[in-house]
Amino acid sequence: MSEIIPEVSKDGLLDLGKKLFDERRVDYFLGYKKGTVRFKTTPLIAGKGEDLQELWVEDFCHANLSLYLKEIKGRVGILAKGCDSRSLVSLIKEGQIKREDLYIVGIPCAGQVDPGKAAKAASCEPEEMEEISRRGQEFVIRANGQEKILSKTQVLLDKCLCCQYPRPVIFDSLLKGDYVAPVLPAARAQDDLRKKSVSEKWAFWSGQFERCIRCYACRNTCPACFCPRCIVEENMPQWVSPLPAGGDNFVFHLMRLMHVSGTCISCGECQRVCPMEIPLMKLNEKMTDDLRELFDFVAGVDLEKVLPFRTYRQEDPQDFIR
Repeated sequence: MSEIIPEVSKDGLLDLGKKLFDERRVDYFLGYKKGTVRFKTTPLIAGKGEDLQELWVEDFCHANLSLYLKEIKGRVGILAKGCDSRSLVSLIKEGQIKREDLYIVGIPCAGQVDPGKAAKAASCEPEEMEEISRRGQEFVIRANGQEKILSKTQVLLDKCLCCQYPRPVIFDSLLKGDYVAPVLPAARAQDDLRKKSVSEKWAFWSGQFERCIRCYACRNTCPACFCPRCIVEENMPQWVSPLPAGGDNFVFHLMRLMHVSGTCISCGECQRVCPMEIPLMKLNEKMTDDLRELFDFVAGVDLEKVLPFRTYRQEDPQDFIR
């Protein structure tokens, strides 16, 4: 039975973390700590209770911590926002991690702030922002000694504006708090690109992928990318060049999209870390909607449901395969 922690406080979380170490229920604890740059956090990998003093559960907890479970072996305690918990479900289903090795602490998330987006909306440079604070349903941005009031859609990460699972779908302990999506479904913006013609979509993505420098930040930060060796690094035979080139860039991104189909939960990390600001979430969300429509499948919400490409049903689309 899941334990409800009385308050969403650092002290309460610290007590739980220390208890897990004292009872030898975990070997490590994954969380967040303040970064060296303003409005940023960095992953905290605690190996003992004393390391948890730096634990941080306020704003700017952007990273999907499930990524690090591919490298950390043993029993792990981990903080999980609603979206992150779906990655845990996907990784368990893919056999990458074991449920019994995890102690999952669900944390409430009112949407994560995108500092770059906030700076643009406030007509300033990110370095000029002195403070970002919540005020009810709005945000107050202080820059150059002046305040500006912004809406959630102007400040939050794009992925947070379409959040459908604010409450973790899997957990062992759940911090008390408001598990409510930042934006109501009726207020969510639709992707206008989907309404355009095929030629317009081709032109859009061709332009986007031409800018890709193939730094592989999207791949390296993706919890669903867990191949021991990526196909772009194979050279016998070489299926696609690892260097940035228009055609090969297109192949890489679409190939990666198809490869993570059914495992990707649209956590948005690929788009967040992209130095060229390529809107990869447009692809992820389209894939998510197609899987829901064609296979009645949503990634990361059900430990028991078989992955869509590992099963066959008579009612599946594509008559030619029957």
